[in-house]
Amino acid sequence: MEENVHDLLSKYLTGDISSEEKQTLFLLLKENTELKKEAADIQNLSALVSMVREEHPASDMQYRSFVHLRKKRTFLFNMRKIAGYAAIMVFSVLSTYLLMTNMGGRGEELARYQEFSTPPGQRARVLLADGTEVWLNANSTLRYPERFDLKQREVELQGEAFFEVEKNKEKPFVVKTSKMDIQVTGTKFNVSAYEAEKYFVTSLVEGAVSVFCANDRNRTFSLRPQQQIIVSDSSSEVALFENTDFLSWREGVFVFDDMSLTDIIKKLELFYDVSIVVKNTKLGNYRYTGKFRQRDGVESVLRKLQIVYPFTYTKDDERNLIVLQ
Repeated sequence: MEENVHDLLSKYLTGDISSEEKQTLFLLLKENTELKKEAADIQNLSALVSMVREEHPASDMQYRSFVHLRKKRTFLFNMRKIAGYAAIMVFSVLSTYLLMTNMGGRGEELARYQEFSTPPGQRARVLLADGTEVWLNANSTLRYPERFDLKQREVELQGEAFFEVEKNKEKPFVVKTSKMDIQVTGTKFNVSAYEAEKYFVTSLVEGAVSVFCANDRNRTFSLRPQQQIIVSDSSSEVALFENTDFLSWREGVFVFDDMSLTDIIKKLELFYDVSIVVKNTKLGNYRYTGKFRQRDGVESVLRKLQIVYPFTYTKDDERNLIVLQ
């Protein structure tokens, strides 16, 4: 049975799994706690692989070799073997965002909670123990327990994530942020909760969610599909969204629809972790429409924007600064 689980998990992580095989995988993991824990360990490291797969594509054989290595239970204790089997993981690049156990609090909490963080310019998919899938955008952190308790499934988010929550009416799924908490039983939704941003936004794609805002704990907001709630420190507003272009980050694409350069710069700064200064104030009012591949880098985006409204820029790598004028 264990062999079958790892074969199915390999298919799942490489995207080659059928819907029937996926159901079988989750059923097998649900029946075996130890295998479920191993699967979580594998997927967390494989999420790191997915973040560099676009720039460093790997063959199925290479990736299955990595999963086979996990079956021997050696890679958690021997990082050299991992690097040997999977140079595709590019550990020199990924060393700053390896899966880490929370180092604060009591000893028992160390064993219960894990944190997964994505660095600037990257994104990752995380599979939780209950079968819930989470896509993390750049500069985001997800904190979650190794095992959910009997009453509810609770995770903490800083940054942006798209959730496909495994249905369980008996155990609500809760996403906690500093401005709002989102509770569901099984649904698809996006949460943008970057601390540097004034507004946090929860957008519902499928199902239903209940939102509890820090600025008004006595009120509960219930969202329907194609509704989103926009929350600040002092306000909460529900609105409709007409398209899902704002979810294109999951495919590694920026979509700007009649967006001002000022707002575009905010997105570029957040995604690439770079400071951008506009010396010519008129530039900030220019508006752009287009799609841009995130993996091409911030300078590629700027060069394409220059075609519409000419401007110049200089880049200071030491100060991580770009100046537009």
